[in-house]
Amino acid sequence: MSGFIRLVESLRAHPARLAASIGAGAATIASSIGLLTVSAYLISAAALHPPLLDLTVAIVGVRFFGLSRAVFRYVERLGSHELSLRLLDDLRTRVARAIYRLGPAGVVSFRAGDLVGRVLDDVDEIQHVFVRVLTPPLVAIMIMVLTALMALVWLPASVITILVPLLVAALVVPWLTRRAGDAAGRTTADDRGRLVGQTVEIIEGAAVIVALGAEERLLATANEAAERVAAAERRTAWLHGFGDAAILLLIGVALVGTLWVSALAVGSGSLDGVMVAVLAMLAITPFEAVAPLPSAFERLGRSLGAADRLFEVIDAESPIIRSENPTAIPADPAIKAEGVVVDTESGSRILGPIDLEITPGIRIGVVGETGAGKTTLAHVLCRFRDPTEGSVTVGEIDLRDTANDELRALIGYEDDRAFLFRGTIVGNVRIGNPEATDEEVRAVLDRVNLGAWIDSLPGGMQTDVGEGGGSISGGQRRRLALARALLADFPVLILDEPISGLDPATAEIVMDDLLDAAHDRALVLITHRPVGLDRMDEIIVLEEGKITDRGTHDQLLTTSERYRGMWGLVASSK
Repeated sequence: MSGFIRLVESLRAHPARLAASIGAGAATIASSIGLLTVSAYLISAAALHPPLLDLTVAIVGVRFFGLSRAVFRYVERLGSHELSLRLLDDLRTRVARAIYRLGPAGVVSFRAGDLVGRVLDDVDEIQHVFVRVLTPPLVAIMIMVLTALMALVWLPASVITILVPLLVAALVVPWLTRRAGDAAGRTTADDRGRLVGQTVEIIEGAAVIVALGAEERLLATANEAAERVAAAERRTAWLHGFGDAAILLLIGVALVGTLWVSALAVGSGSLDGVMVAVLAMLAITPFEAVAPLPSAFERLGRSLGAADRLFEVIDAESPIIRSENPTAIPADPAIKAEGVVVDTESGSRILGPIDLEITPGIRIGVVGETGAGKTTLAHVLCRFRDPTEGSVTVGEIDLRDTANDELRALIGYEDDRAFLFRGTIVGNVRIGNPEATDEEVRAVLDRVNLGAWIDSLPGGMQTDVGEGGGSISGGQRRRLALARALLADFPVLILDEPISGLDPATAEIVMDDLLDAAHDRALVLITHRPVGLDRMDEIIVLEEGKITDRGTHDQLLTTSERYRGMWGLVASSK
């Protein structure tokens, strides 16, 4: 219940809206009770043909309760949904901030598709917490108290015949549906997350899946998750049916019991016969308040599951620790990594010890085979994760003591995906600097040698690049990604495998363009292909997370057999 309790606690920020919404909901049911009981009195009394003046109050009462019911219902719907949407907005913001706080190293503990499911489906499920889970019980309590007082005034014996079925409908039936629906609700949230995750993976990996002939197996796995979700939904439908049937049965019990005690009271002369219809309506109408309770308690299971999954993201521990009183980063700082070690949670070492210094304008190449620890080093330098041992300083200040926003403005990072958003060329490049003009965007595109290509497009810079940049070539994606980083004007650029997947000839051209465009800033080039390394000021060779060799290109060609082998491989591929 901790996740649900935390959701309820968030309502403290909106006490006036909460009270107004619950009050309007109770007033709506109270108006319904007033409308039906007064109408019943008016019809019964009119059948005795009294003077019209005797019915005036009842006639006015019918009009008043009829109008007030509509007004209170409108206020209740407007208030409850506004409050619910405000809470959803706050929750989405908290989840987004949590994802940002976790960073790439923290997010990898969640499946991408499942994380999407949490942000979309689970947040949408939470919208029912206030409207369908929290409000109905509070309204029902208020209405049951009002009903008991009215029955006590008109016919004390009817208190039992009305309240007992009401309490059964308000407590026993929801309890039964809650027990049956709790496990199903939590399972549904998990299964929905798995289904979304598998669907996203199938969509993203469609080409590979078809090429390997694995579509049948993966579709079967997705179908199993879909069947589990459907089975849970069927159980939910049965629970709804049971709750509705039980409420109808209890309404009948309350009505028959109240008519019976009313008839006895009329026979004994202690009750006016006109009041029989009034009490009959009093026995029926309060069930409007308790009818949503079985559904509310059944929904509670799903809401609890969704809340737990969301707070699992919000509460996830970030691999980096943020300073409460950050120190400002000085101008033109040097970045130093001293004795940096990174271990996995299980304790196995994946990087280190590493010593490295990035001074303004320097170019450093980091080479090694796949799995050598190059990307881990990049993540440490960007502070996507903190080292297990050692330190990384910027201007003699530990990264742990700096402001995250200042660090993000200092160090730019582009990985091997060169990810582009669905949209125009100018829109993707302008992400680096939202305030940049079209002329500034065009200038940076010319710097990465994309000007002639842009001019050849019918839409120019307004051309859509497609989903993930799928409508343009790999080399163009990498140039656009670099243009985005250059427009952001990062003093330090870290390029992680910028020519990955390109053929040797294209890789040479793209690398020359990248290095020429980034000529005036510090650059860390991470690659397993030694293209452009002859233009580096220093090169470090990583193997199994450790530096095995370091020096200039010419020095390593003389002293490092591994480095010579890498260059020999490139030479043979030309």
